[in-house]
Amino acid sequence: MLVLRHSARKELKLIMLKGSSKKVNITPPIGLRMAGYGARKHANEGILNQLYANVLVLDDENTKVAFVTLDLIGVDKALAHEVRTIVSERTDIPYKSIMLVGSHTHSGPEAARFGDMGRLSHRIEPTPVDTAYNTLLPQLIANGVVWANAHLEPVTFGVAQSQLVGLGSNRIDPSRYVDNTVTVFRFDNLKAEPLCIMTQYTCHPTVLNSDSYVYSGDFVSFYQETVEKVYKGSVAMFIQGCAGDVSTRHNRKFVNVPEVTRMGRMLAGEVIKDVTWIDTTADVKISAVIEPLRLDIRKFASDEDCESRIKTSQDECDRLKAENASEALQRTAIVSLDGAKRYLAFKKSIDIDHIDIEMQRISIGDWNLISTPGETFGEIGKRIRELDPNHKTVVTGYTNGYVGYIPTKVTYEDPLGYEIASAIVDEHSEDNMVEVAKKLLAK
Repeated sequence: MLVLRHSARKELKLIMLKGSSKKVNITPPIGLRMAGYGARKHANEGILNQLYANVLVLDDENTKVAFVTLDLIGVDKALAHEVRTIVSERTDIPYKSIMLVGSHTHSGPEAARFGDMGRLSHRIEPTPVDTAYNTLLPQLIANGVVWANAHLEPVTFGVAQSQLVGLGSNRIDPSRYVDNTVTVFRFDNLKAEPLCIMTQYTCHPTVLNSDSYVYSGDFVSFYQETVEKVYKGSVAMFIQGCAGDVSTRHNRKFVNVPEVTRMGRMLAGEVIKDVTWIDTTADVKISAVIEPLRLDIRKFASDEDCESRIKTSQDECDRLKAENASEALQRTAIVSLDGAKRYLAFKKSIDIDHIDIEMQRISIGDWNLISTPGETFGEIGKRIRELDPNHKTVVTGYTNGYVGYIPTKVTYEDPLGYEIASAIVDEHSEDNMVEVAKKLLAK
């Protein structure tokens, strides 16, 4: 295991940084519709894991920032705006300094999913219970940030990175690029006890499939529970990376509770090892900026081409089923068929020509977190990370907005892939995001 130690302990007299962390239970009532799998036949039936909004507020005496990680399928612009507005009105944390990241669990409620995608936002009308939960959710999240802001204490900060192989892989083709980096941000109180352990890793939390009708953060929940048992009193946060083409599909052995537990503990084990290597410092400055991003809507193929793609995908599903192919191969074909159908549905429903969204940079010391607003492909995240000559930048997905899949330019040449068929933004989105990231890093 390669671990990089990026900071050294300083004398406590240099302490400038303060922080506080908070867990807020956002588990919906039993019986809501669940997000992530169109194949589900009915609503939620129970709870496997509680769902949380985990909060970290930092203050360097000049600037305050807030991180919020959510056991939700995503964070759309409306949810991010409402939480940021409430927090900035009730505290001295600036709007631009608040980052909200969804884990992308497929075992949570239908909340904050398609809010930035025009008429596609309204493909499924919410029930009265859905509406009640969605109305309460921003208040619950904001209350957690307000609480943390009121309970700041001196903290120290350090970072470690390592590589975890065997959890995520490229779900389109396991031979393609995948980022296996685990980045662990450790925040200690003055007793050298972890107050917050914030982990950035890249992988769809989709061990549990469409046959599961219980709320869960998937492997993320078991990572959090395990780390918090080892470091009692700490809050384990999960920052999702550019997981648009990364999942557990080719690495999971089963699709059941023991397997999701195993995979969550695999990540937790790596994080716990990394935490032991981290030295911390209090001499840390923080900053935050946002930059507007415009993404244009793609040009869609003809209806005839759409129908042809659906037939080709259906034929491939039938062939693999007849050959009794592996679960992973059949799953890839099934979602490709679903993507072909969604492509045609999106073409008929789309009523916008572009999306106005944002990207954000929050820096802690010499480390940068740069946000992307959707299911960004891994190689786009790689391009953004490589803009930093110090190699101390991580890229988040599902953050402060949701525009669907954001594939690499070259991937648009494969029109039958689920991720490509499901994307509504055009092939120039990759370059546009990289250019905005350059601006963020230059500020």
